[in-house]
Amino acid sequence: MAESLPIPSAEKQLEFLNNIQQLISFADTTATYKYALLLSITRLAIEKGKPTGDRLVLKFSDIADKFIELYWNQAKPFHFQEQEPFILFQSNISQAAIIRRLTEAQEKYRTISKARSDKEAWNKLNRATIQIIKNNPIWRLQYIQKESFEFLYNYDQSTSTEITLLPNVMYCLRTFNLIIEELCQKAWVDTVRLNKQNAHLLDSLPDLDTFLFETDRNQLSKVQPILQEIQNNRCFYCNKPIRNRSAVDHFIPWSLYQVDTAHNFVLADHSCNSKKSNFLADLHFYQKWLERNLEYDAFITEEISKIGFIADRIRSESIANWAYTQVQNKNGLSLWTPENK
Repeated sequence: MAESLPIPSAEKQLEFLNNIQQLISFADTTATYKYALLLSITRLAIEKGKPTGDRLVLKFSDIADKFIELYWNQAKPFHFQEQEPFILFQSNISQAAIIRRLTEAQEKYRTISKARSDKEAWNKLNRATIQIIKNNPIWRLQYIQKESFEFLYNYDQSTSTEITLLPNVMYCLRTFNLIIEELCQKAWVDTVRLNKQNAHLLDSLPDLDTFLFETDRNQLSKVQPILQEIQNNRCFYCNKPIRNRSAVDHFIPWSLYQVDTAHNFVLADHSCNSKKSNFLADLHFYQKWLERNLEYDAFITEEISKIGFIADRIRSESIANWAYTQVQNKNGLSLWTPENK
């Protein structure tokens, strides 16, 4: 087995981050596809990569899955004050092809998990999304002011089924995930808001980013009774019976990885939920969470996927492994435990 490449130097990491900032700041785009592609490969670097300087091969089918996840909720009608609900435009010319595809899919499937369960239909949607990616963002992503600037992957070396991230890219995407998420989401929101087909309705609407990227709180409330059954209505962290307010907590905080997966949810009392906030829980809770997911995998998958959340234990554990590796690398993160523990 080949030895892993060393991680990039601090200078190379800073150079990479500067390149990302340039890529987003000077993106010549008429749609939101570039941001979706950059977010997709960043999230895949976390889920499928390792903390090394190696290359990483990414399948177009996996990138397409991420595209669908990112755009699924955005393809739903947006409710704005007294206006009739409308679907936001994601392209300056006409509605983005991915939105049209997902709108059609949502006529048959209420949630993304329902759509996934129909393998034939999902594969068809995935193939259509791959074509959208190949037609536009995969070759246009790395253009700055109309000049090619390939530092993520070499487009000419991609195949019909995959691309290969260049050395150090996987490591840097994993390291700078939070910054990349923030930059992409801000640019995405600005692109949607400034689209002339949306602008007359959105103007300076303050919660557009919430609609585009955050989970519906009503959906989270439906997870509570399932977690109550698994945990016997006890707090996951302090193990005390929950007598008053409970909360569905993201075990890996939303601020670290902004995708909801069924196995990431735990039930906490109001106090622990508030105090844990954006911290990672102590390592013994990590072990407890892994054991919980292994024991209740089938139940969590069946029950929470019905609500519409993606249920994939291995994926959730890969994300958690990345998050705790960040702590081991002393990346400015600290661990939390209840005061009485």
